[in-house]
This record gives sequence, structure tokens and C-alpha cells, in this order.
Amino acid sequence: MTLSVTEVDAQAREVLAQELGSFAEAQPSPMAAERYRALAEAVGAGEVPDELVPALETFLELALYRGRLRRQRGAEADDALSALFFRTPAGAGARKAAHDVSRALASLEGQVVERIGVAAFIGGHAVEIQTDRAHLTVELDRGGARVKSLEVGP
Repeated sequence: MTLSVTEVDAQAREVLAQELGSFAEAQPSPMAAERYRALAEAVGAGEVPDELVPALETFLELALYRGRLRRQRGAEADDALSALFFRTPAGAGARKAAHDVSRALASLEGQVVERIGVAAFIGGHAVEIQTDRAHLTVELDRGGARVKSLEVGP
């Protein structure tokens, strides 16, 4: 099984391969450097094998985070590579988690909000919403947002 990158604009694929090459050269570990060189070659060939998909996910998160890629390579490359990220298992999981949180928040529509609070925990935060009929806890951390619990009562 592989992840096809042939649908990604050719220019964005070239940007990705170049960025991966630079990233590989900056790795202190020879093993990591080889993994990212192999990933750059796979991107150039248009197919990323399953064993390299986690490295692709990690690289895309780093490259896209805080807009560095957009500033240095332009909006088109950033948009194309963001779309690629959301086709990976990590990206699809993040998108599903966001959908689940949105659905849980929508279930509170029309209810009377009694309390909203934010609590810190190691690595993130929890948002708690208490209504007259439900209690929702959403966790927010580097991995995204996810519903921790949703209790519905009378």
C-alpha cells in the first residue's frame, strides 16, 4: 500500500522534494537523514510507501506549522501540501476529530450555558461546558481537539 502524491501539483511536489532534501541534510542522525532522503525520492517518484508515511506526516506538520512554508515558498505550495497532509492518516484523524468536536458542540445548541471553563493539563488544555442538559469536555493539545466526554442528562 502506498500514498499517491501524483495529484499534488507538480511544482508543489518539487518544493516538497527540495524541502525534504534540505531537511534530510540537517538531520543529526544518519538513520533519520536516510529516511528523509528516501522520502524525497519517493515523492519524486509519485508514491510514498506506507513505512515512510509517518515521516511525511511529521515533515509536513513541521513545514506547515506557523506558516513558514507559505512565507518562503508561497500560498500555492502551502495549500497543496496542506491538502496532502489531510490525506495522510494523521491529517484524516485530525479532520475527523475536528468534525467530532463540532458535532458535539452543535448538540448543545438551544441549551442554557451554565458554566464554561478552561483547565490546564500537562501538554494541553481542557474546555468544559456545562449546560442545563449536558456536560461537554473537549481536550486541546498539539495533536488537535477531541471530545473527552459528553454527558447528556434530563
